[in-house]
Amino acid sequence: MIPMRHAILAALATLCLLGTGGTLPEPVRVRFRLADDVAVTGSLTCWDADGFDGTFGRRQWVELKTKDVWHVHRRVMDQESATDWINLGRVMLLVPDGDKWAQRAFRQALRRDASVQDAIDDARAKAAEAKKLREAAEKVISDERLESGSPEAESWRADAWPTLSEEQQQAAVLTMRADATRILERAGMRLEPVETSYFLFYSDMNRAETIKWAAELDNMYRRLQRIFELPSGTNIFWGKAAIFVFSDPDRFRLVEAESFGHLVPLSVGGLCHFRGPKVFVSFYRQPDDLSFAAILVHETVHGFMHRYRTPRRLPTWANEGFADFLSAVIFNDSPVDEDRRRRAVEFVRIGGNPDEVLDLSYADSSWPGRDSIGYPVGYLLVWLMIQDRPSRFGAWVNAVKAGKNWQDALAEDFGVSREHLVETFARYFQVND
Repeated sequence: MIPMRHAILAALATLCLLGTGGTLPEPVRVRFRLADDVAVTGSLTCWDADGFDGTFGRRQWVELKTKDVWHVHRRVMDQESATDWINLGRVMLLVPDGDKWAQRAFRQALRRDASVQDAIDDARAKAAEAKKLREAAEKVISDERLESGSPEAESWRADAWPTLSEEQQQAAVLTMRADATRILERAGMRLEPVETSYFLFYSDMNRAETIKWAAELDNMYRRLQRIFELPSGTNIFWGKAAIFVFSDPDRFRLVEAESFGHLVPLSVGGLCHFRGPKVFVSFYRQPDDLSFAAILVHETVHGFMHRYRTPRRLPTWANEGFADFLSAVIFNDSPVDEDRRRRAVEFVRIGGNPDEVLDLSYADSSWPGRDSIGYPVGYLLVWLMIQDRPSRFGAWVNAVKAGKNWQDALAEDFGVSREHLVETFARYFQVND
């Protein structure tokens, strides 16, 4: 799949005009709106045929509202340069309803130099080619995009993620950076990331603490590599996963509302979101380190599992149970094991039916069940499976990710039936803690 932004930039890269742009003698204060209506204000310092740079980072001309492309480009260009007018005309052909603006720019170019008609024709042809490429990319994205009403509720497909080349991965990282910047801007924020081997970590914590938690995530990722027997250094993310951590819960909820369209219950401290192959995770930084670490790992594991082999999900109880399991084992003294284990054992010993938990689902909004019992039972089911048959657990995960019904995979790849698993679970925890 070709990311739309990357396709546009690739097309524009063939259209650079020598002599267009440069560093400005003095920064120019500008205000403009992006195509998604985000307002941006800052100082523009340099520009070229494709875009411009300033205190707001790098922006492409095609990212702006049509009228703002015209006004900002005119402010920085040489008004007497036919080449600059041709470039403006070319860019206007690439933005919505820009044709009339383009005609004005080309007329101005001819007034400066009557011999540039061939250059104008060439700009028109290349803009048409770029537009066609953009439309094709948009169609691919429209056909392939994986939509979900809530982060984990979609019935994700079992199609394997394509392997990206090194060049494609580098382009994906740049796209993730741009997406993260836009997400923060929608909530009126700007943060610089700590970039690790696998994550773009954005936080309003102090720099030392931000670096500390970013390193913890890389350590967690390396544990996942070993668990899933991935070669050392393998990055399964599309580019890198973007992580947002906010010290104020209101900032966390604001980003969730403004950028992800999600209303966050007061009890929720973190969520993982997906945009096709992209992974975004946002958190509220709880004062207690261990509680924060547990949520940090849990939600990031969801992101890892989205990208592991295919986007297909494990059954809900296992999807959540496995994320909790890793939260419990990756950080020493994690509160997850004690809390989940105590509640699940109590549930079994008062006669609760764990088989009913296996039918709770995101899809029908039955998860996590009464008193949120799905989480502790799911956690302890996964714990028991891994304790009993760790290699067979991995085989079961791989079979489900490949598209096999989870109950069939349980019998064929893990080696026990659903009924036997439930019976073993209930019998074991009647007498064991």
